Amino acid sequence: MAITLITTVPGLHLQSPSLSIITSPTTLVHSWKSPQSPAFPDLSPTLPLPTPLSSAFQHRVSTKSASRVTPFPRIPPELFLDIISFLAVPDTPTITSIYDQSNLAEICNCSLVSRFWLYAARDHLWRHVRLGSGQRGNHFVELLQHYNLGHESTLPSFVPHVKHLFIRESRGGLSWDPKWLNAVLPTLADSLVNLHSLEAERITWEYLSSKSRDAFMKGFKGVRKLALRVCEFRTTLDMIRVIGEFEDVEVLALDGVRCKWDAIHADSEVFVSRADDRAIPKPPRKLRELAMRGECTRHVLKWMMAAMEDDGGRVTVEVLRLGALGVKSAPAVGKSLKMLGTSLKELHLGFDAAFIDDGDKIVSHIDLGYNNVLREMHVYGLIIPSLPPPDLLGLDPPPPPQLMPLTTLFDGVRAPLRALSLALYPADIHALSSMDFEGLAHVLDGKPWTTLEDVQVVVATEDDGRMGGIVNQKLDRLFERGVLRVDVGFDDREVILI
Repeated sequence: MAITLITTVPGLHLQSPSLSIITSPTTLVHSWKSPQSPAFPDLSPTLPLPTPLSSAFQHRVSTKSASRVTPFPRIPPELFLDIISFLAVPDTPTITSIYDQSNLAEICNCSLVSRFWLYAARDHLWRHVRLGSGQRGNHFVELLQHYNLGHESTLPSFVPHVKHLFIRESRGGLSWDPKWLNAVLPTLADSLVNLHSLEAERITWEYLSSKSRDAFMKGFKGVRKLALRVCEFRTTLDMIRVIGEFEDVEVLALDGVRCKWDAIHADSEVFVSRADDRAIPKPPRKLRELAMRGECTRHVLKWMMAAMEDDGGRVTVEVLRLGALGVKSAPAVGKSLKMLGTSLKELHLGFDAAFIDDGDKIVSHIDLGYNNVLREMHVYGLIIPSLPPPDLLGLDPPPPPQLMPLTTLFDGVRAPLRALSLALYPADIHALSSMDFEGLAHVLDGKPWTTLEDVQVVVATEDDGRMGGIVNQKLDRLFERGVLRVDVGFDDREVILI
């Protein structure tokens, strides 16, 4: 059984179709009703239907189909939305699939059926917009300017449907080269007033004009999610002032943001009126999820700790995502985790490649005993190198198990965790076997871990058919409890994804 829609003449997509159910592959049934017919009430009162088709065309349709078509009840609007939603959601969603939908042509065809279908399809077509300095970005800005100038159109604007915006600055060889965002930021900020999230990439703040900076901070300040990726600021204070303007942000991601450090003294006189150029704004008051990777991590954490000390716990982050965690940022991370205390519900930690050597130093600064209401913990980037060849003469003692600092980190957990995941990157099967599974299994058998409902171990390497079995064997108690699942292959999780 199939549902078929047919558009046969120009302008027919502006009418309301009657859907017929086809039960035979050799029978094609399709009928049209006048918009004024009781069988097809206006689905969108705010979008009136255009003038009906000519009487001559209606007569041709009716004479050809009246003798063999039995009217069917109109399909409810909820099914229209389900059909379009089914097309819009990919079978295997990825990070970029929200911008490049595989069923884009089908969704566009749905928008040609009627005004109601147009409105429903636009909600998916325009929800995520990804712009750069290429032809697509320029055409999109021209379209916005067309609507802003008040040009008449038979269709309402698509602008209210844009909820998520991604903008990327052109690379540009020299600092004084014209920047694409300098020209388009005022138009984007003035037009896209219903944004829920904003993601900006490769922006050098110093290269933007004062008009573009003002448009970025004031035009987009109502967004709930803000992500800055591979952006650059002259000083940390410049970065903090930009972030501080987004007072309603609930989710903040800083990925690869570069800047210099300005000393911030944690005293009450620092956080004063925004009108003062010397003032340091406080973190967004609604911030609940924070994701960071790169050198700005310890700078932002120090800023937030100073604000928390200033007004006694203003920042209540519930989800913390930290990537490329190393020795330099470990002290600030440890202090922040202690200050967040019981507000933290979910923790994501991604370690850099030096964890195999510097793990003891990093873990020595982190005590998860203060986060006693933690519910989920996810660890990424655990590289396990190959072991040296064994000493055939037996003169050298055997090397200790690898990733013992990870066992120490888990041993400090006192919260009743429900979910735990690990991403392992072993060089080979012998490297995987050298991991401190014995100590890890002993810790996970402890009382704080009895509440575990899901333990995922991702072995991010080519499967030789044995690695998954090794993990199941080493963590046999979790396997027997039915909470352990092992995935061997590419780890598609992202620590900074928001």
